[in-house]
Amino acid sequence: MKPSEKRLLLLLLGLAVVGAVVLSSGLYFKKRDELRADRVALDEEWAYIEKLFEEKELWEMRANWLAANQPKFTSSDKVANDIFEIAQAKGVEGVEASKQVLIPIDEEESLHYIQAGVSLQAKGALPDVLRWIYELSQPETFRVVRDLSLTPDKEDPESVIAKFDLLRWYDPKNI
Repeated sequence: MKPSEKRLLLLLLGLAVVGAVVLSSGLYFKKRDELRADRVALDEEWAYIEKLFEEKELWEMRANWLAANQPKFTSSDKVANDIFEIAQAKGVEGVEASKQVLIPIDEEESLHYIQAGVSLQAKGALPDVLRWIYELSQPETFRVVRDLSLTPDKEDPESVIAKFDLLRWYDPKNI
């Protein structure tokens, strides 16, 4: 082999070694950054877990309260009749409920509750309607008012028309 060929071969080997070093260092730094990001995520998760353990008694107290107070799901018919009856506004002074449509019950919706509901329209004086809606949505009754819209009644300027969904959440453990 000629000396020029030897130099060329050494130059090519040197370039190959430098290229391998550059590629491997790029892979090293990429892997290092991934591991650092994983470490940060694990540290954040650990902080979250520690916070949950600090609040363990509070969450157990809440779970016990739910178990004791959340209404039990019996049957779709009974639950639908109950929510329909509540939405009729019987005995509520100054409020007239109409256009009630049951919302289908989805028993597979959540692990924590089964939602029964009715879409309805109510008419009455603004204070009476708002008082009734407030009474419907007390936390201890597990009822929620969703998609509330209030519009003035064109026929009676002293009245408003409230359209909303009245939902109630039941304990799914009895299914």
